[in-house]
Amino acid sequence: MFKNYYKERNKSIHKQSTRTREELANNEVHTILYLVKYFFNFEIKNELKILDVGSGDKFLKDPFEKKGFLYQGVDIDLIDLNNEQFSFANNSFDIVVSLAVIEHIKNTENFLNEIYRILKKGGFIFFSTPNWFYAYKNFYDDYTHIKPFTKKSLLQILSDYNFKDIHIVPGLRNKSIWQYTMPFAEFFARILPFTGDAEFVPSFLKGKATSLFALAKK
Repeated sequence: MFKNYYKERNKSIHKQSTRTREELANNEVHTILYLVKYFFNFEIKNELKILDVGSGDKFLKDPFEKKGFLYQGVDIDLIDLNNEQFSFANNSFDIVVSLAVIEHIKNTENFLNEIYRILKKGGFIFFSTPNWFYAYKNFYDDYTHIKPFTKKSLLQILSDYNFKDIHIVPGLRNKSIWQYTMPFAEFFARILPFTGDAEFVPSFLKGKATSLFALAKK
């Protein structure tokens, strides 16, 4: 049952948008690299190693590889993210991306310890998850959701598992940095009047995000 869910997850996201799979993937990768560069002065180089945890159908693979990254993706069909050791050596990856996964994890101790173990010293994580403060009404409409997070609890759990220089921002895609860092950014992201699919609308008015991005360093 859960394997079928994860296999179809990205397909269902694509169906909810009028944009193509390629456009969605490019937006996601652009946002990840833009924020990592801003917060950590990260320099993109060829053959940096990136692991996509909860990769689904690996729709991020092509845009990352076009930028010179060595991409690997794992999901529940290959590993039990709750209980198993990840099949990678210590200090293997420059970036670990995990989009809309941590809220599905019951054993966050194993999940975060394993990600920390396989991340290189000075490497980065990029997570996304619903913001319980704004998504509580429909969070459990997804029967696989187990553990909700707020900005405060996400900051605390990453700190408790030894991640440093933690930044929690609204889950907006492809925006100017001020929309991520201004006061009450999560509130303003939620009340944006248009979705990302709206045409002929200025970018700063689109997004309508009720999720969070978490970035941190090992």
